[in-house]
Amino acid sequence: MIKNRLRANTVNAVLLIYAILFALAGASCSRDEGQGTAGERLRFEESIMGPFDTVTTLIAYTKDEAAFEQFAALVKQDLDHYHKLFDFYNSYPGINNISTINEQAGKQPVPVDPAIIDFLEQCLWANDISDGRVNMALGAVLSIWHDLRMQGIDDPATAVLPDPDALKLANQHTDIRRVKLDKEAGTVFLTDPDMSLDVGSGAKGYACELVAQHAIEAGYDSFVISLGGNIRAVGVKADSGAKWRIGIKNPDLDAQEQIIDVLQVSDLAIVTSGVYERYYTVNGVKYHHIIDPDTLMPSQYFDSVTVVAPSSATADAITTALLNMSYPDGKEMLAQLENCEALWLKGTDRYSTEGYDELLGGQ
Repeated sequence: MIKNRLRANTVNAVLLIYAILFALAGASCSRDEGQGTAGERLRFEESIMGPFDTVTTLIAYTKDEAAFEQFAALVKQDLDHYHKLFDFYNSYPGINNISTINEQAGKQPVPVDPAIIDFLEQCLWANDISDGRVNMALGAVLSIWHDLRMQGIDDPATAVLPDPDALKLANQHTDIRRVKLDKEAGTVFLTDPDMSLDVGSGAKGYACELVAQHAIEAGYDSFVISLGGNIRAVGVKADSGAKWRIGIKNPDLDAQEQIIDVLQVSDLAIVTSGVYERYYTVNGVKYHHIIDPDTLMPSQYFDSVTVVAPSSATADAITTALLNMSYPDGKEMLAQLENCEALWLKGTDRYSTEGYDELLGGQ
């Protein structure tokens, strides 16, 4: 099952990285050009596979390849660490993670790394500000959809929809108020034994922000981390002083133009989520992975939403919420946040905030 999920995510991540590299094309140096002159910084790039079951692309300007290798090693180590902490599918020796919390639901509080409590606090915030449009405690419902989606992808002839009664029964165990965080004790406890956390909405963005902040503290000031659909741009291009050019992927995979927008940014995060990412087909109809908490069925509002914010953690926390609400409601939610902009796409319809449009550059 995990292998299939990895395969599906990899395809989408590669497509997104294509978009990013297209937008970032034209930089003056590449990894194999060797050392620059004194004071000059060169552009280096590397893609890695593994953490968060996706492809991560790193682009950075450093004085030499050795400095870039140190940067890449820092990112890899951090991503691996946070992948294990936030993993809700697998357990790891000596680590209490989200999976551990789920296993101990209804049994006992679980001592966890402070990063998990901080992250879950953000999940609670996202649930509150979105009026429940994104719920980390929806795991009992999402796991039903996940298992049938994987079955349908592996064997399309057996693809079926969930039993509505089973979804309703599972939904009785999704009350986020039964997630108990104790910061003083450093524990997390699910008081409902049939509850499970699904942190697929938010975990990558939160991890990406933690990694970026660590790299900044280590002295790196000109780089981009692309963790699947989560992009964190720091500084500007060190060789030219130009802002980073980030391509926004067209949710219509059959369209001739795969890059729908190019944003010019510095010190910002860009997170895109869409219904084209993971889906299966039942009787000729596609059913994607963004589940509306009200209907317990795939959301019908938008094809994709892109959020631009100062923090990748914030951006990723609210993309699913925006996919699960109308444009007026989403715009109202965004108005409560500082420096957060968005693009909504549905078929040929396009909605965006004024701040988003101001970031647009030429393609």
